[in-house]
Amino acid sequence: MSEDYVTLMASLPALGPMLAAKHAPINRDRLEARLAMLCPEHRREVSEVAGLLVWSQIPSRETDAAMVLRARWLVPRLSSATLVDLVRGRMEIRTLVAALRRRHAGEEAPRHDALWGYGRFVRRIRENWGQPDFAVGTPFPWVLRAKDRLERGDATGLERIVLEAAWKQADWLATRHAFDFEAVALYVVRWNLLDRWTRYDAEAAASRFAAMVDAAYAARPDSLKESLA
Repeated sequence: MSEDYVTLMASLPALGPMLAAKHAPINRDRLEARLAMLCPEHRREVSEVAGLLVWSQIPSRETDAAMVLRARWLVPRLSSATLVDLVRGRMEIRTLVAALRRRHAGEEAPRHDALWGYGRFVRRIRENWGQPDFAVGTPFPWVLRAKDRLERGDATGLERIVLEAAWKQADWLATRHAFDFEAVALYVVRWNLLDRWTRYDAEAAASRFAAMVDAAYAARPDSLKESLA
């Protein structure tokens, strides 16, 4: 255990529950300054993980394959099994949201060779496309609530569910680390989630939601568009 990392973690304020927060307990500039204590290799790794996992928007169809390829490139290069679990778990959340979005847009189940999802449940989701919860309701107990918010056009509610699921996953992993590199990386990932939530803009979320639906509609086959029209 590096003494620098003990000092670094001891200098970071507790994050607290995400949904109860009004603002991040430390601003981005101060957090970045503290991260200068990381060795160059670990700082690069934290940056790569955080860059992949930042939920700037619910990804459009065009980015599904790109996200999968980025995850496939990054995971074998991670030095920590905990960070591998983190990335895999978050990508599984993204995959489930992508499935909800695609089905809501009227798409059929992806082909078996399509590059659209990542993780343990891609095949199960595809084979259970007609089931309300894709037969993954046990590992993802929030899926039906997310489906309901999507169908209601409730952008705020959907984003809250997804962010909370991501927070719980990272928070659980953080219980296994205190003053090591993984603790720092998990702090940064949770800080990004908390910062996003406290800066949440419902109007912007509604715009993202509308763009997501429009993009999904535009990507559908012409025959399906004509039948729906």
